[in-house]
Amino acid sequence: MALAFGLLATPALPPAHATTVPKPTHSACPGRFDPKASTARFTVGVRLPIRAEGHFSEVKGAFRLLDDGDCEVSVELDASAVVYDGPEWLAKLTRSPAFLDAEAHPQVRFVSAPFPLQQLNGGGPLRGRLMLRGRERPVEFRLAPAACVDVGYGCPLHVSGEVSRRDFGMQAYRFTVKDAVRFEFTILLEPPP
Repeated sequence: MALAFGLLATPALPPAHATTVPKPTHSACPGRFDPKASTARFTVGVRLPIRAEGHFSEVKGAFRLLDDGDCEVSVELDASAVVYDGPEWLAKLTRSPAFLDAEAHPQVRFVSAPFPLQQLNGGGPLRGRLMLRGRERPVEFRLAPAACVDVGYGCPLHVSGEVSRRDFGMQAYRFTVKDAVRFEFTILLEPPP
């Protein structure tokens, strides 16, 4: 009887494998990008022994919470603000009509399809439409799992993926420049109000 009473009085302990995940103190959706702390890098595959990597000097964008509880993200980049890590002639070539055609089409824009809010922490596919060089095409990027609870505030969001140059009419230099262009975004958000 005493043993039975002792077992009943012992508080139930969670299984050894159960862990409690702290709740985020802020939600990244809605949230505006911090344009100076966020980055958008790209790598162009070339068949020459040179580096073909660069970035856009400023990244604008925001996460928007939809009525059904899903999230949507939009990103804006200035094609004329390309900075190359290598020779300047590559930056000029990238902005030229042969590639981004920055003078005629200065804005690069991505708008995602709605995605579940929990994907900001868990990661997953980020589908949407990319407007580049005056053409709009469906693309898919990959959102990496978060490295902290307050994703976007306590740690950045990481998004990556590849885009086909051909899909956007960039067919110049096919023998020296590969078709796939890799994008990598690191996104930090402005502090919530």
